[in-house]
Amino acid sequence: MSFLRCLLTLVIAALVAFAPSLSAAPFSASSQQIYYAEDQQVLPHRYSDIPLWLNKLNKAERVSLTGGSYWLVKKLNITEPNQWITNVEGPVIENIDYYLYSEGNQIRHLSSGYLHSYDYLFSYARHIDTPTLGGYWLITRISSQYYTDQPQLSFGLKSEMTQLYHWRASVITLCLGALLILAIYNGAVGLVQQDRVFAYFSTYLFSITLSLGFIFHVGVHLFHIKLLSIHLLPILAIPVFSVLFYSRFLNLEKYAPRLWHASRYIVGLSIIAVPIAAIWVNYAVVLIYSVVVLWISLALASALQCWRQGSKQAQMFILSTLLLLIPAMLLTMSMVPKNSTTLLAADLSVIISCVLSTLFMSLALHYKFKRLTLESLLVTQQLNQERDAARLDALTNLKNRYAFNEYVNNIEFTDSQSTCLALVDIDYLKSINDQSGHQEGDKLIKLVAEALSMVLTEKVQLFRIGGDEFAAFSIHLNRSDMDEKLAIADKIVQLNGSAHSGISFGCATTDECQDPEQLFYRADMTMYQQKAQRKRKTKPLAIQESL
Repeated sequence: MSFLRCLLTLVIAALVAFAPSLSAAPFSASSQQIYYAEDQQVLPHRYSDIPLWLNKLNKAERVSLTGGSYWLVKKLNITEPNQWITNVEGPVIENIDYYLYSEGNQIRHLSSGYLHSYDYLFSYARHIDTPTLGGYWLITRISSQYYTDQPQLSFGLKSEMTQLYHWRASVITLCLGALLILAIYNGAVGLVQQDRVFAYFSTYLFSITLSLGFIFHVGVHLFHIKLLSIHLLPILAIPVFSVLFYSRFLNLEKYAPRLWHASRYIVGLSIIAVPIAAIWVNYAVVLIYSVVVLWISLALASALQCWRQGSKQAQMFILSTLLLLIPAMLLTMSMVPKNSTTLLAADLSVIISCVLSTLFMSLALHYKFKRLTLESLLVTQQLNQERDAARLDALTNLKNRYAFNEYVNNIEFTDSQSTCLALVDIDYLKSINDQSGHQEGDKLIKLVAEALSMVLTEKVQLFRIGGDEFAAFSIHLNRSDMDEKLAIADKIVQLNGSAHSGISFGCATTDECQDPEQLFYRADMTMYQQKAQRKRKTKPLAIQESL
C-alpha cells in the first residue's frame, strides 16, 4: 500500500514540478490549411507564387487514418529576431519535409519524421532560423501509411518549445517507468503467491508499457526499430491480457457467463487482427482502434454486471475502466482536427490515464491480496487451534495418543543424545469404575495427571495415551531420575486417593534400543513387572469407599 502511494505521489509531484509556463511569442500565424499532395508535385520557386500554387491544390478537411500525402500550410509574420522550432504534433508520420519561404525568396528545407533521426525526445521538431523579419510561408509535406491522429503544424520560440518538449519527455519517461515498476511489482507478487490474477495483471501492464513505448517512439530511440507495420501491433496484446485478468478478478464466469463468452471473442478478435494489421498496414489504425473501443466497452459492461450481481471487487475495476475511457474517447475522435495545445493534452492524457487506471487496479489487487492474506492467517490460526485441540485429551488437558505418535516418530536413536520414556498405568481403575462409577474413575485419572504434572518438570513431554495409561518423554532425566520422580507421584496419588489407588510405571532409554517399537516394548515390560509385583503383595479387595 505504501509503495503504491509513494508511486502516485511521485507521479503527481513530477507533473507539477516540470509543468512549463509559455509566454506570448513575438510572431503571428494563420490557421493551418490542409491540402492533398500528389507525387511529382512541384513546389513554388518564389514567395509571391505560393497563393496561386495553393489555389491549384485540392483542399482537405482532415487527413485520413488510412494514410496518404498532404500539405500543411501556415502563413507567419515574424516581428522580432529569434530562434524558432517547427513541428508536426500528434500522429505517427513516416516522412516530414519542412519548407520555409521568406519574402526575400529564401527557402529553408528540413526533413524529419518516423524514418529520420530525432533532435528532440519523442518529437519530430526541428530548429529553424528566420534570416529576416516580415512574412513567411511554412509549407510542410507529410506522408505516411497511416495516421494515428489529426496532425497539427506548430511554430514557436525555441526556448519555450524546448522547455515544453523536455517537460513532455520527462512526463512520458516517468509514466512509462511507473508502469514498468507496477508490472514488475505485481509480477513478483504473483510469483510469490502463485496467483494467476497478479500474473495476468502483470502481463497486462507489460503490454500497456510496450504499446505506449512504441507509440512514443521509445523503440526508435533506443533500438532503432523503424518498422511501421509493427509499430501499433503491441496494442492488440492489451485486450488479450486484460480479458484474462478481469475474467478471473471479477469471477466473470460466475457472475456474467454471457459477457465471459463475449470477452473470449474479444481475445480471438485481437489475435486475428494482428496479421491483418501487419499486412494491410493502411487499415491498421482503424482496425486497432475498433478493437480497443470494443474491449473497453465490454470490460465496463462486465464490471457493471458483476457489481450488480454482488461482486465486491467490481467497484474499483469500474473506476479503473472509466479512466481508460478517456484515451478511448480520444481514439474515437481521431478524425477531429485539433490545435497543438489540444493535441499535447490528448497526448499526455492517454499515458497519464493509463498510469492512473493501473494504479487504481493495483490498489484493488493490493486490497484483495491483503484480504486474502488476512483470511489465510485466520484460517491458519483456526487450523492450528483445531490441530492443537485434536492433540489434547479433553479430561486431563494433556497431549493425547495422536500427539504421542507424532512425537515418537521424531525421536532420534543416536549415541549423542539419550531420551527416556516412562509408561504409567493406573492401578485398579477398572475396579473403581465398576464399583464406584466412572465419575470417581475420572477423578482418579485427573488426580494422576495432576500428580505427574507436579513432579515432572516443564521439559518433560507428558501424554495420556489410553484410558488408564500415561507416557512421559525427557532428554534431561535419566532412567533412575525418572523412577524417583514417578515414585513421588505414586505416593501423591495414594495419599489423595484410596488406600489401593496408585500407579505402576516402567522406563526405558533410547541408548539401549534401536527403534520406537523396542523402546515402547522395554518400558511396557518394566511397567507390567512392577504391576505384577504389586498384585502379589496386595490381595484384591472390594472398594468400599469412594475417592
